[in-house]
Amino acid sequence: DVMTLDADVLEAVDEGNYHVVSVRFTGQVREAADQAPVALDEVWHLTKPVSGQGGWVIAGIQQQNT
Repeated sequence: DVMTLDADVLEAVDEGNYHVVSVRFTGQVREAADQAPVALDEVWHLTKPVSGQGGWVIAGIQQQNT
C-alpha cells in the first residue's frame, strides 16, 4: 500500500535524441496491512525519444539513504 507519496522533478534535459528526467519520490509504503509503514526515498531516471513513437521508460532507480 502507498500511504503517502510526493514527487519532485530534480532535472529535465535533452541528451541527444532523448528527453531525460529525474524524479525524486518520497513518502511511506507498507507491504502488508498488519505492518507499519516504512519510508520511501527514491530517484527515478526516465527517458523518452524526442521524436517518433515511444513513451517514458525507466532507465534507472536510485534508492536514497533515509
